[in-house]
Amino acid sequence: MDIHSLIKTAGLVSIYLSSAFSFYALADVNADTNSEDRFWINRGHQNLNKVDHFNAVSEQTLAGQAEPIISHIAFQKPDNFYQQVVQPQSLKGLEASYRNNTLTLHNHPHKHALIIKGLAPFKERSAHSRVKGIYLFNKEHYEQVFTPSIHVADRLAVGIDLTAKEDTSTIRKIEGFADYHYSLFMQATFIFSSGLDVKTHYKSIEFNAENFTLPDINLAKETSITSWDFNHKALTKKQREKQISQDIIWPDDADNTWDFDEHKYFQKGDEKTAAAYFYSDDFFLITVAEAQQKPGTKQLNTMGAPLVIENTPVLLNQFPTFSTIELNHLGIHYRLLSNIHPESLISMVKGIIKE
Repeated sequence: MDIHSLIKTAGLVSIYLSSAFSFYALADVNADTNSEDRFWINRGHQNLNKVDHFNAVSEQTLAGQAEPIISHIAFQKPDNFYQQVVQPQSLKGLEASYRNNTLTLHNHPHKHALIIKGLAPFKERSAHSRVKGIYLFNKEHYEQVFTPSIHVADRLAVGIDLTAKEDTSTIRKIEGFADYHYSLFMQATFIFSSGLDVKTHYKSIEFNAENFTLPDINLAKETSITSWDFNHKALTKKQREKQISQDIIWPDDADNTWDFDEHKYFQKGDEKTAAAYFYSDDFFLITVAEAQQKPGTKQLNTMGAPLVIENTPVLLNQFPTFSTIELNHLGIHYRLLSNIHPESLISMVKGIIKE
C-alpha cells in the first residue's frame, strides 16, 4: 500500500481524528495576547499528555462510498500506534504502524509493504511544540466557532467548527467534536473545496486500560517490500546533483512554517528512485519518488480521500501520527508522509505541481 496535529492520537484510514485537530489546538478564544495563546497551548498539551494508551474502533464514511471503513486502532505514548482495517472485505488486512522510529505501511491484500527506518527519536519537549505548531497554524488559517456538545462512544464531546479563511484552502471546513477530558477529536466531518465530505467517528474507545499491548505488523515471506533506512549516510550536495534526476521536484516549506533544519537525500537503483527526509525535533516530511514505468500507468491506491489539486488526481490518507499524499506528476510517482498540518502538506503538493 502506498501509503499526519498530527501527534500521538488515533485516526482513520482516510481522514483521522488526531491531535492535529485536538480541541485546544483548534480553540479560538480571541487570544490576542501571547499569554492567552500559551494558556490554550498548555491546556491542550496537558490534556493530551493524560493519554498513556488506548484501544479504539473507528468508522469512516466517504460520500458515495458503498460501505464504511472500520479500523481497529491501538495507540501508546508518546507516538507509537498500530492500525488495521477489518471492513470492508476488499480492504481487510490493510495495516499501518509507527514504533521504534520505524514507519510501516502494509497492503496485506496485495502483499506489499513500505518500511521507512531511522526517523529521529521522539523528544519529550516535542509534544508541547507540536501542539503549539498546529495551534498557531489553525489560528492563522481557520476561523473557529463552538457548537453544542454531543456524546460519541458514550463520552461527552464538545463541538467546534473550523472554517478556512482563504478561498484557496483545500480543507474548507471541519465539523468536529472533541473529548471533554482528553482534547482529541471523537468525531469529525471534513469538507473539501471539491464538495467531497468525509465523516469519521469512534464507535468505541478505551483509555489507559490495564494489560495494554501494542500489536506489531508481521509480514509474510512473500511480501514485496520497499524499504528506506535513514540511518544510512545521506548524499552530499554534489552526489545528489549527480545521482538524482532533475525531473524530481521536491516539496518546499517556502515560509519555513515547520522549521525543518535538516534536509537529507537518499537514492538507490535508477536516478528517479530517491527519497528526501526533512525534519526538526518536532515535525518531519518524507518524500519518496520513483519513475512511472510508463507515463500515466502507475495507478494510485483505491484507499484515501480522492482529491483533485491543480487538475491532478491525488489521494489523501491520514493515520494516527502522520498524513500521506500520493500522486503522479510528469512521469514521477510521489508519496509524501508528514506529521505537519494536512492543509500545509496539500499546499506543498500544489507547489510540486505548479513547478
